[in-house]
Amino acid sequence: MVETGGWGGIGHYAWNLCEALAAAGADVHLLTNSAFELASLPRRFQVEPCFTAGRRYLKSARLLLNTLDRLAPDIIHVQSLLSSRFDAFLWPAARRRAPLVMTAHNIRSHESNLWEAWTTWRSFRAADALVVHTNESVQIATQRLGARPMVALIHLGEFGFFAPAPLPSPSEARDRLQLPASGPLLLAFGAIRPYKGITELFQVLALVRERHPDAHLVVAGPLLVGTEAEYREAIAKAGVSSAVTFRPRYVPHGEVALYFAATDMAVFNYSDITDSASLRLACSLGVPVVATAVGAFREFLRDGVTARLVPLHAPAAMATAVGDLLNDREAAARMAQAARALSASHWSWQDSARQTIALYEKITSNR
Repeated sequence: MVETGGWGGIGHYAWNLCEALAAAGADVHLLTNSAFELASLPRRFQVEPCFTAGRRYLKSARLLLNTLDRLAPDIIHVQSLLSSRFDAFLWPAARRRAPLVMTAHNIRSHESNLWEAWTTWRSFRAADALVVHTNESVQIATQRLGARPMVALIHLGEFGFFAPAPLPSPSEARDRLQLPASGPLLLAFGAIRPYKGITELFQVLALVRERHPDAHLVVAGPLLVGTEAEYREAIAKAGVSSAVTFRPRYVPHGEVALYFAATDMAVFNYSDITDSASLRLACSLGVPVVATAVGAFREFLRDGVTARLVPLHAPAAMATAVGDLLNDREAAARMAQAARALSASHWSWQDSARQTIALYEKITSNR
């Protein structure tokens, strides 16, 4: 298993899948960053530190290929590219060593340029099989790639591994994170990028506060596109400077559950999405969700049953949905529990591992 970053949603996905594959009897080696965030967690698979920040690309690529030669795997499964600019020639070279599976966590690029998009799709074309997580992603990949590589739909599992036992109380979590001790708390969690509609969410908050004057929004995650000054300006323009905690930094694994334990509601104002680990986090941890009715959100959630879904670019509709759930905590809790049950029953790492092993067996027999 190759996961080059060692942190964030794809790193967490790789850890869970490797653990489930190992539990199913596979001999798994995770080739990842030397600063792998989850290295201290107990596990049943091997970790091979293969990538280091600052190392030149050619040296990293050669180390990767040398490690593959040493391990002589039956399957190479790639979760993230080494470089979205230069990998077009790396993965065909890797495939000469063993059958190659790639996972497309983001089948549709949000900000990359044409060269990066070409590199990504050429890397996908080098694979024997491409794993995607949603029906929409299957359609996009099949239209783009044709009959080869094989496209396999394998869902993400749930993300309950973030939760300590027991979860801290909301008051304890707020205290530890230095968040407001009282009042409704909304959470926008994950990497900060334009398609997630954060600046529009500040307008939503202003409307919510007309009904709930003490409502507060927390934005937590690494700022990948844009500047902090731009977001601070948008907060001020919406007139909610005193009602927003803006933390544009990566949230380490040990703090993630605290944010969800502290909040009353997770909000997802995305303009487009083919899958979302943050959404699965909220559902797995039993947090009520309000989201735009786009992409995978429509595929996973039912309005009024597992979440509230609202139209795209409709701040008033999102504010109404948020305000209604804040007024009706029983309905909010009922939807959160339904989403949690969905997570536990349909997003299983054991199922993902079983389907993944079946895919491995199919492509190795074909080769």
